[in-house]
Parts: sequence; C-alpha cells; structure tokens
Amino acid sequence: MACPSSEGNGRQIEYVGSATSHFQAEPLHYDEKGSPLAHSDWEYELARRAQGHPCGIPDADIGALPQFLSRKELYIRRAAELSENMVRLSLEFGRLCPEPGQFNEPLMKEYVKTLALIRMRGQEPFLTLQHFTMPKFMIKTDRDGSIKTGAWEHRDALEHFRFYAQNIVRFLANPGILRGIFAELNLSSDAQEKIIADGLVAYFMPVNEPTVLLFNSYLGGLFPPYQRGNLLTVRHLLQRLVSAHDIAFDEIKQGLKAQNREPQIGVGHYWQHFESFLGKLGQWFQEHFVTSFERQGRHSDFLGIHYYFRWKGLLSTAKKQQLDYSDHPAFGDVHPPGIRNVINDVNSLYPQKPIFISEFGFSDQRDLRRPYWILETVRHLLEAKRSGMPIKGILLWTMANNFEWQLGMSQKFGLFSESDLNEPLIPSPTGIRSWEAWRAAARAIASPSVENLQELQRCHRSAYAQYKEAGGKH
Repeated sequence: MACPSSEGNGRQIEYVGSATSHFQAEPLHYDEKGSPLAHSDWEYELARRAQGHPCGIPDADIGALPQFLSRKELYIRRAAELSENMVRLSLEFGRLCPEPGQFNEPLMKEYVKTLALIRMRGQEPFLTLQHFTMPKFMIKTDRDGSIKTGAWEHRDALEHFRFYAQNIVRFLANPGILRGIFAELNLSSDAQEKIIADGLVAYFMPVNEPTVLLFNSYLGGLFPPYQRGNLLTVRHLLQRLVSAHDIAFDEIKQGLKAQNREPQIGVGHYWQHFESFLGKLGQWFQEHFVTSFERQGRHSDFLGIHYYFRWKGLLSTAKKQQLDYSDHPAFGDVHPPGIRNVINDVNSLYPQKPIFISEFGFSDQRDLRRPYWILETVRHLLEAKRSGMPIKGILLWTMANNFEWQLGMSQKFGLFSESDLNEPLIPSPTGIRSWEAWRAAARAIASPSVENLQELQRCHRSAYAQYKEAGGKH
C-alpha cells in the first residue's frame, strides 16, 4: 500500500473523519406519551408507518432506531478514539422550524452543545443545513394522507429556508448565547473566548446531494413526494436549490464575518464513476448539477464529493458475478480506483479548488470485505493528493449504523452499531474489522510517523487477505 508522505502540510490531507445526518441517526422523536412526532416530510412518513398507515416506505426495517442527540457524547468520543479530527453532522430543518416563523431554540441549543463537544475534543465540526428532510408544513397531502407535492415545490420555500438559515447564523454569531451554552458544559472562560473568536463552526454544506434529492423524489419515486418521470419539476427545483445555497452562502458569510476564520462553504455533490455509452448520460447529469451550483466557481469555497460506486452499464448476470457489490441492492459495483477518475473529472472543471471527499462508504453486514475497500479507497486518495490534487479532507459514511432512507435499518454502513459505541475497542483476534482499518488510516494521515505508516501497511495486508478469503473479486 502506498503511504502518506511525511513532507510539508501542503502534501498531506488536512482532515479525516466521519459523516452522518441527524435524521438518519435519529429518525423519530416522540412526545411525552410516546407517540411519534412528525415535523418533517420523512418523519411524517415514518410516523404513518409506525401507526400502521400506508406510506411510501412500507418495507423498510424501522426497528431499533438510533438516538443520536441523547448519545452524542458516545459518538464524539468514539470519533476521537479513532483519531478523527473532523465530524460532519446535519441540522434538522423541520424540527428547528416546525411551523412558519417558528424556530426551536431549545433544540438549537442542543445542536450548539454537540458542536461545542466536538471542539472540546480537538475536532473540527462540519455542518450540513439541508440533508433531504424538509418541514412537514411545506408539503401537501391528498384525502388519504399521501404526500401529493413536495416541500421544495412550496411557493414560499426559499423564504422559509432563508428564515431557517438566518436563525442558525444568529445562534452561531451571538457571543452571549454561546457563552451561556458553553457554561452549561463547564467550559473554561479562556476556552469559551477562543471558540467564539475562531468561530464554533468553520465548514458548512447548505445543500446535500441535490442530484439524489431531485432524482429520487421526482424521477425514481423513492423519496417524498414519490413522483416518477417528472423531469420538468427536476429542472425547475434545481434552480430553487441553487437559490437556497446562495441564500445560505450569503447569510453565513455576512453573519459570521467577525470570527477569525472565514467560513468555508460548499455543496455536497453525489458523483460516481460511470463507464460505457449509457454512462455518459449519468456523467453529463453530474457535471450539469455541479456547474449549476458552481457557475464560474465563485459560489463556493470547496467542492464536496460523495463517491460510492462504479456503474458499468447494463451487464449480463455472468459479468455482474465478476464484480464486487456491497449489501446495497441499488448501487453499482464497489470500485476504489474510480475515485481517482472522479477527482480528476472534478478538478478539470474547477482546477485547484479544494476538494472534500465528504462521503464515501460501504454497507457490509459481515464486515469482511469493507476493511480492504476502505484502505484501497484511502490509498487512491493519498496517491491523488501526492500527484497534486487539492484534497483537503476525507469523511467516511458513517460512524454507527443509521436509517438508510427508503431501505430503513437494513443497510450496515456504520463502523459500529450504536449499542457498541460504549464498548471498549478490542481488535479482532483473527482478521481485521473496519474500525481498525479506518483508525490506522486516520492515524497515518494525521501523523505519518514510521510507526503509524508501518501499522497502516500491516492493516492493509491483513485486510486484503481477509477480503480474498471472503470472496473479493479485485
């Protein structure tokens, strides 16, 4: 395995961490009587499912749902134990804005506590504002209760989003609010003032994966409002999402300009490696969405890229059997080298703009092939960095198993189950587990000492042997 260089910081990847979304890590909230609340479109669907009503996700496994906020310290402590120096999480638009003109200040205080706990561990928070879910009051339903029109179709969607962004910035920019919350965490006065001066958050993603949101909502019928083949709406709402990004960009830049660190803002783009003639259409859509947000490159500080698979076109059963597939039934084959192609494609569009691999990951219930997939992806990222690609950070999806949208809890993208987060880290007596591989990568990237590099090499050899024994195809 090629290892990180020990040369200057410009040759090293600055951030390594994990990513999640609050909804996926806590899909339902409940009232005092134990009834599910429904402040967002996705909560509305899950609440209908929990109450036995028809909904758009009838087959999803919704048992043993994670509970991120009450267990946030376990997540953050485990990230530190794995040598991560960045944690990406999201805010919930619908829970923070349950009704027009309302902002849930107690919940925002919990988010600020979470961000402060991350900073207290010496890590950098990375904050997503809109990760698919939208306020329930912005959707329309038919007589049977099924969602008829989506929240982004609401005529005042952008004004509601502006209100949301303004109130988030209001909290993050107000020293009085922050000091009161920090005091509850027993943070020293000196530590409080340093965080306030530097800024509690420096990295923002206003919109997550617009391609997935619009295609799954209006072409594939997988996300609310479950429409199929509505390309005209996709075209219209793409521009609305671009406007939402611009609103957040302006609010964050203006509202947080007093902090020592200028806020860094980018979109999280879903970008896969396509091969074959049919794949050229997928490639075109990817580039179209990126350029719609970036325009001349002045509307972001970095590019967020989410890479999961390769798509080789329509293959025979025999040819598919020659490829690697994760547990995710709808994904293409796992192909770590493809991330080099993706980075080259993105860099050719916007040369030298910093790149975050703000998501990459694999679902592997047996956890036998994934350690190798992780380390091979990291290897290609390190080689790309050494070749001059401006990779600033890499974030793994995800720390603990979470709710994978229409697939529920059936997919195992997490390094752990949530119940395992409080257990001690004990290496596997035989083979290697994904968290061991990821920890070795994080340590070697953050501190490329001889000892850490040798441990990374050892983990790679062990992961490859386990991968081949488990039937890996590479």
